[in-house]
Amino acid sequence: MDDAQARAMDSFHNVLNYDVLEKSDGFVRLAMTGDDCHRNQGDYIHGGVLMALMDIAGIMSGVGASNESRGAVTVNLNCNFLSAAFAEKVFADAKLVRKGRSMFFADCKVLDAATDKILATASGIYKYLD
Repeated sequence: MDDAQARAMDSFHNVLNYDVLEKSDGFVRLAMTGDDCHRNQGDYIHGGVLMALMDIAGIMSGVGASNESRGAVTVNLNCNFLSAAFAEKVFADAKLVRKGRSMFFADCKVLDAATDKILATASGIYKYLD
């Protein structure tokens, strides 16, 4: 195993342990089971975990748009937490709102997979890497 493979195995994406359920032009749906390592002392999924999941979904919605091959970084992510996430499994949906030459905008939400209740929302601004 080389250094790159070892880093990939230890990446934050692996800690979140999400699956890409759907990815189309300008839309992505991720699924994540709320494991013990994702939960806080109140036994619900930590807001930072939900925020990170929405951030990843937001980036994926833009870099997957129209076969975009560049990477991207987050410029701003504004989150709203609407309900405690006691869910066993959550979905993170992100939709590309607007794409420019160097930046794009995405709206995201996290839903309880069992009830479709919206747990958190976010609006992100992302910059393409050249």
